[in-house]
Amino acid sequence: MHATQRTRLTMTQLLLREYATGGTSGQTGLVGNRHVARRGLAALPRAAIELAMVTSLDDFMAIEADWTALHAEVGRTAHVFQSFNWCWHWCRHYLDDQAGGPRLAIVTGRAAGRLVLLMPLVVQRSAGLRELTWLGAPVSQYGDLIVAPQAADPDTLEAAWRLAVAETRADVANLRRVRADAMASPLMERIGATVTATEEAPYLDVARDTSFANWEDRRQPKARKNRRRQARRLAETGETTFLSESGSHEAGLLAGHAVRLKRETLGTKGAISTALADARFEAFFTDAAQGLGRPAGVSVLAMTCAGAPVAIKIVLENKGAAFLHVAVFEPQFEKCGPGALLLEHLVDRTIRAGRHTLDLLPPRHEYKMDFGDGVVTVTDYAKALSTAGWLYMQGYLRLRRRLKATVEALPLPMRQVIARLAGAA
Repeated sequence: MHATQRTRLTMTQLLLREYATGGTSGQTGLVGNRHVARRGLAALPRAAIELAMVTSLDDFMAIEADWTALHAEVGRTAHVFQSFNWCWHWCRHYLDDQAGGPRLAIVTGRAAGRLVLLMPLVVQRSAGLRELTWLGAPVSQYGDLIVAPQAADPDTLEAAWRLAVAETRADVANLRRVRADAMASPLMERIGATVTATEEAPYLDVARDTSFANWEDRRQPKARKNRRRQARRLAETGETTFLSESGSHEAGLLAGHAVRLKRETLGTKGAISTALADARFEAFFTDAAQGLGRPAGVSVLAMTCAGAPVAIKIVLENKGAAFLHVAVFEPQFEKCGPGALLLEHLVDRTIRAGRHTLDLLPPRHEYKMDFGDGVVTVTDYAKALSTAGWLYMQGYLRLRRRLKATVEALPLPMRQVIARLAGAA
């Protein structure tokens, strides 16, 4: 399908087309090496949902108002990564209509002309295969759908999924970081997606805290004493201040500095992050923090000492929650705990804003659990859609975590060399 075309099918038309290929209720048919569940005409909903594929940037821009309205009306707090403006910034830096992609493969659903369903996907080439993934990788930390109640029935969601698979002719779906409470989670089970990895996202529940002092009272006395000692030690090296920037040139500069410092810090430790090594990651956050007339809820917090930043955090805020995305501090100040001190400042900011959750995002680390009240399970799913896709899923996608663990077990000098090579690739 040409990138500037838009495919429209009602759910009735989609199921009729599949029924005509030979599927019957309760059977499974094989179409073009793709297994598709057949439910026939009996599964048709009473109110037809018109499904469409948005595959061009022009069509993406054309649904901005409808997308924003749906996100505002039914979007959840964790849908911060599915806002139109966030996705607009992603398109600006990661969208590539060349042969390798990624290219837009967004499924929309309308009822009586009103947008009621968004399945934000892209298709790209991986190892020579067509891979279907969430729009937003690698900067988005959660993948999900946005669905109004009238489109939330399982048949409609599965029909939207089938349309995406059919129109992209994907070999494999690699749908990472689906929260246990995501709208997409039941769909993953329904389509028979395979779990390739699980992580945990720690979070702070501050709904019952009326002030920072109230939250601090819930912490262990030892932790409070330690933070105060670190604050005094840092103050001895110079005057400390807190900064908050959003939607400004300064915010962009701070965000870019945070990403570069994070990249350097990880490289020193021999940790490998292909996302950070990609220059688009820094460019994305520089622009998203600056806003460019498209605010995506991005703020940059910094703690300075003697006028220079010693800790920086890139934070997203949406409705009742804040999300800590990039966190970094200057290594020479590690004993002063500037990262933890700035995190406490973020807790205070979250409570003052009347938000109920501070999500520290996956993966789980002990320093996060020192602050966290609980965790949310986050799952990577894959679905083979062709024989080649099945081999890719059984090979690379299943072994990816083992390969990472193997590299992490290597001696530091070897990891540093690999990290430098990954950054130069």
